[in-house]
Amino acid sequence: MKEAIKTLLDLDNNAIVAFTKRDLLGEEVNLEQLWNLPQVKKILTQQRANGSWIYPNKKAMLRSPTNYNQYQTYKRLAELVEFYGLNKKHGAIRKAAKYLFSFQTKQGEFRGMYGNQYSPNYSASITEFLIKAGYEGTRINKSLSWLLKIRQDDGGWAIALRTRNKKLEALNNKETIEPDKSKPFSHLITGIVLRPFSIMPSYRSKVKDIGMLLANRVFTRDKYSDRADVEYWTKFTYPYHWTDILSTIDTLTMLGIKEHPKIDEIKQWFKTHKQENGIYKVRVMAGAKYKDIKYWITLQYLKVLKRF
Repeated sequence: MKEAIKTLLDLDNNAIVAFTKRDLLGEEVNLEQLWNLPQVKKILTQQRANGSWIYPNKKAMLRSPTNYNQYQTYKRLAELVEFYGLNKKHGAIRKAAKYLFSFQTKQGEFRGMYGNQYSPNYSASITEFLIKAGYEGTRINKSLSWLLKIRQDDGGWAIALRTRNKKLEALNNKETIEPDKSKPFSHLITGIVLRPFSIMPSYRSKVKDIGMLLANRVFTRDKYSDRADVEYWTKFTYPYHWTDILSTIDTLTMLGIKEHPKIDEIKQWFKTHKQENGIYKVRVMAGAKYKDIKYWITLQYLKVLKRF
């Protein structure tokens, strides 16, 4: 770990240096000093008055059931929280949260990413970053309660329309497709949904058994067609978006699951992909546009290792 820490501290990246000092060395760090970085200011100048960010690809938005501005706002929230430590003390985060909460239904779901269809994955992801931004209370609890109610019979989660063998064209349906709960869970979706639960201590015991089910699936094909191949386990995203071995071992250890054969396999994978400078050689699936993304992934994995 020493080699990696030295490499991270030597980077010309104030954010990585700050998080390395805080998370790996245990130093007191004022993350608010990052809020005035040029990169942050650039993101904030693009925020609209209603708290949202505009999705850049206008063609994708044409006749699409997906609320792309909601998607873009969730992504920007994730970046600001994970890369620069912004939280609800910052006005821009409060505005973004207000915008995102406007899509929360009475039942607790965040609706709109899949048109009128259920989206446990995006609902959970939005909840995850709102929690990380410092939000708690009724609205967060409603989201987590809804997620617990929408589970498959085996305890995990899946996209409802996929359990009915529907293709993505079904996103255009005005009527909401109810899930066939007798079908197996998707580890892609379950890995995403478990994340907000793992960072809420009062909910961990409610989903720990599902964490074990997720662990059993590591390095196997998904039961559904979305990102089904085994190779997707080692195609990384950061901030976390899909499910990969890093997000999985992070979630499992937060749930208190540290001993499992598949966890040993994950640790061995990282060991064999460690370079001389301590940084891990990884394939980035989402987040490649971000500067120094491979270093962020290394930092996250080293944070996980400290839990063992």
